Amino acid sequence: MLELAEEWSRLALDHLPVGLLVINRHRKIRIFNQTLSRFLGLKSEKVLGRPLLELMDDRGTEFNILLQTLITGKEFQNVKPQAVTTVSCCVACLVNTYPVRNRTGITVGAMAVFSPAARLQEMENAVVKAEKLAILGQMAAGMVHEIRNPLTAVGCFLQLLHKCLKGNPKEEYIPIMLAELNHANRLISEFLQFAKPGYSRPGRCSIVEIIKDVVLLVESEALSRQFNIEVDLDVNIPKVIVDSGQLKQVFINIIKNAFDALSEGGKIFVQTTSNELEGFVQISFRDTGVGIDKETLENMFNPFFTTKESGTGLGMFTSKKIIDNHGGRIEIQSEPGKGTTVTVLLPVEQQHAYTSTGM
Repeated sequence: MLELAEEWSRLALDHLPVGLLVINRHRKIRIFNQTLSRFLGLKSEKVLGRPLLELMDDRGTEFNILLQTLITGKEFQNVKPQAVTTVSCCVACLVNTYPVRNRTGITVGAMAVFSPAARLQEMENAVVKAEKLAILGQMAAGMVHEIRNPLTAVGCFLQLLHKCLKGNPKEEYIPIMLAELNHANRLISEFLQFAKPGYSRPGRCSIVEIIKDVVLLVESEALSRQFNIEVDLDVNIPKVIVDSGQLKQVFINIIKNAFDALSEGGKIFVQTTSNELEGFVQISFRDTGVGIDKETLENMFNPFFTTKESGTGLGMFTSKKIIDNHGGRIEIQSEPGKGTTVTVLLPVEQQHAYTSTGM
């Protein structure tokens, strides 16, 4: 049991996303995980047990603060040394140091945690983006209600006017106005979805059945525009825990975007596969359309970005948010003139929360 626990501890340390260096009170290296090995370009077996001073020739800052932590018991946070550099590696890191104390509170060692600065910058950018989106959401919610109320009144009076103009030559204008009003209401609904997304109602679902329902919903439009939808569905793929309504919304949005890129006779190929090793179900939508240029591709998931005259730029943003909330991811590959492939990956239903490996 002791050997098993030690093996698990070693595996856990080596698979941490941060570099970890631990020294004892004699300043000798006791832990040097595989992540730090990659950062520094040094093999752990060559440094374990060696004095820290032997590594300090060209790496002063981060190792000096580690010694200060050992001597004083003081922690250092987010220290920015020069890039951690060796012949084979160069990684910009932030370093945090902590004392290692025994049960009586006496400092018996010190540890340094090396975090890639690029990853921390990504996290900071994500927080800033989330704050901006929250503000936009609040603004959109307020605007939606202020606009929708008068539009509802206009719609009611137009329907009443339609009845009053029966047989009048001007009657033909009413359906046009009602159609435009409905279009405006659809745009408002997209803004409302952005501002206050509906509550998720996840359940055990078959992706194959969801795809079949979606194809039925878009089939009439495909026929009228002379597009072909071909499906290759693996009926044996595992079930997923999803909100089927939200997922249909995502798939319909992807297919309708493909419609806008197709010319007469164009095709959309929908395929489902599973990757049991990674625990994901994959749904791919490949079209034979005009493709997407690099700049547009980079902005596809940004809110309010659109290349369509009548679009809101919220379709793909909302789709990504739904997939993210389901623990999945959505990816787009495209080149101008070569069509586009949108891939959705969703985690499969977990039959058992824990499986013993017998290790």
